[in-house]
Amino acid sequence: MRYLSLGLLAFFSTSTFAQEAMKHEPVSNKAEYYIGTFNDRKDRGDLLDWAADHVEWQKQYGLYESMSSHLLTPYFISDTTTHDVVWLNIWPNATDQYAGLENWLENGEKQVSKLPVTNSQVVDTYQWALSVPEGEGSIGMVRFSDCKLKDGVTNLQAFNSLKEYAIAARGKGDNLGRKMIFPSAGGTEGDYDYVYSLYANNTSEIGSNSDLYWAEINGSDEDLALNAIIDSCSNYRTYSSIEIKGAE
Repeated sequence: MRYLSLGLLAFFSTSTFAQEAMKHEPVSNKAEYYIGTFNDRKDRGDLLDWAADHVEWQKQYGLYESMSSHLLTPYFISDTTTHDVVWLNIWPNATDQYAGLENWLENGEKQVSKLPVTNSQVVDTYQWALSVPEGEGSIGMVRFSDCKLKDGVTNLQAFNSLKEYAIAARGKGDNLGRKMIFPSAGGTEGDYDYVYSLYANNTSEIGSNSDLYWAEINGSDEDLALNAIIDSCSNYRTYSSIEIKGAE
């Protein structure tokens, strides 16, 4: 895997001419993925109970208003025995994230002791949003894949092409969210440049937007343009998703 530092180097080292030629500039946010397995005699219900208590614990510190939290459960995945859940925290920036983490390390020992999950991997990431779904959600769904760019293509060039595709798809009625994710500390190594996230606020919209792609978007100029930048995507896995706490 080309780590985040390489991705950011490609971004910040882009020439002035190239920057002027790009139509879109990404805005980064931060995200933490806690990948875990239920402890003995514990289940999803226990984790949801802990989550409700944890949200109340956060309120006393005034550091977590900008953070949203989500619970992801494996659904379509090659090996369902590897983990039971993924806890996802999304932050607007690293300043807020690490202020929250500092407080967690100083004052979160009691919360950790009650956690009904043992984490096997924790990943720190940067994320570039490409599109955001409209409307309210209930039980959503998100699909991840590991994508490799063609030689010579920078992350910024890929962002622009993917953004153009997302805009064109929205014009056809698409209502999916998309992100380029760059794992850094804790990330799984592999031959990819970024993780692509495709998600919906409601599970049914994954299906309806998939049908829309084949009926209206497949073969469009923006769709074909992705062939010039993306070498391959692999390791597809899909999770159901619920929001534990929204950002204020």
